Amino acid sequence: MEFDPKVPGRVWFTDWYGVWRTDDLNANPVVWTNYAAGHEEVVPFTLVSPPRGPILVSGVADVDGFYHNQGLDTYPSQRLGLGEPGKSFQDTYSIAYCETKPLQMVRVGGNRWNSTYTGATSTDGGLTWQQFASFPDNTMPMRVAMSATNPNLFVVTVSQGQPLRTTDGGLTWQKVSGLPNGPGGPWNWSQSLAADPVDGNTFYYYAKGKVYRSNDGGSSFQIVNDSLRNEGWHSLKTVPGVKGEIWLSLDRKGFYRSTDGGKSFVKLPSVTRAHLFAFGKAPQGSDTPALYIYGNIDGNFPNLENGVRNREARGSLASSAKSSAEEPGIFQSLDMGRTWRRMGDRSRPIGNIPSVMEASKQEFGLVFIGTNGRGIYYGSQ
Repeated sequence: MEFDPKVPGRVWFTDWYGVWRTDDLNANPVVWTNYAAGHEEVVPFTLVSPPRGPILVSGVADVDGFYHNQGLDTYPSQRLGLGEPGKSFQDTYSIAYCETKPLQMVRVGGNRWNSTYTGATSTDGGLTWQQFASFPDNTMPMRVAMSATNPNLFVVTVSQGQPLRTTDGGLTWQKVSGLPNGPGGPWNWSQSLAADPVDGNTFYYYAKGKVYRSNDGGSSFQIVNDSLRNEGWHSLKTVPGVKGEIWLSLDRKGFYRSTDGGKSFVKLPSVTRAHLFAFGKAPQGSDTPALYIYGNIDGNFPNLENGVRNREARGSLASSAKSSAEEPGIFQSLDMGRTWRRMGDRSRPIGNIPSVMEASKQEFGLVFIGTNGRGIYYGSQ
């Protein structure tokens, strides 16, 4: 809070939502005006970069999310749902797309202010949305995964309750069997649910050191591995175009790879911390997707310190690491984690708790990181 030294009675203050001013502190009541126009440092819950369509679709707190179809140096052309009543949410917690039909999308979210929650589907890559025909009352959806082959089939985890599934695009819902209740929301960024990118009936789930798998379209899950460590901050993802390959990050407790649908996992020895990770488009001449982590690498790799050029507009992608054993940085691997190279400029870190990571499926080397109040950073080679 600041008193204006030149105008008696005028006071300025800032909060999470912007800059406020009153011209008469002695008034009753005091009238405050917000002077932040068209600007918010968003808190992303989810980022999706499909292989076709917009370069990015974001789901955020308070202002729903954005359809980024005008490049990354321009403000998004619109909020999700076009800002229409009943089609826009206060929050979007998770977005997913159909691997074989990537313009088919689903998102879940709702309104914290009145505790109403639902979701919506899109057939044009996030440009327009149709709200679910129904969703259970008093149920907060947290994560969603869409079948790789059937866009009407998706599984939704919920806050402190049993996950749900639909086979008709949100018209009707059934409880999933075999999974524990989901963690409380909405302020939880762990990614526990994923769909197999090839087999449209297979889904995967991680909770408290166990990996679960469904082979019947998400109707029921069974434990396939119980040998992993328990970690609240985790991320489970599948590799685009590869059946049965799962990667799991457990922050400081390891980064793991499974090639047999979760039955067994191998820990990557060079990664000492995997706070976030993402798969992106393969480099030219390769079929192996690029792998990115926000974390720490312990290894003597020839290109580990070779910086990758940042983009400045709307944020930059950078690492604050002084060494691989100190602050986390952003690293790229083109051989599925055998070797690594650093991305970004150590002197300009990403601010305020990086919480979600995505990599472009359309442009090699383009990476996105969402923060807890500093918006979305991006950078590329």
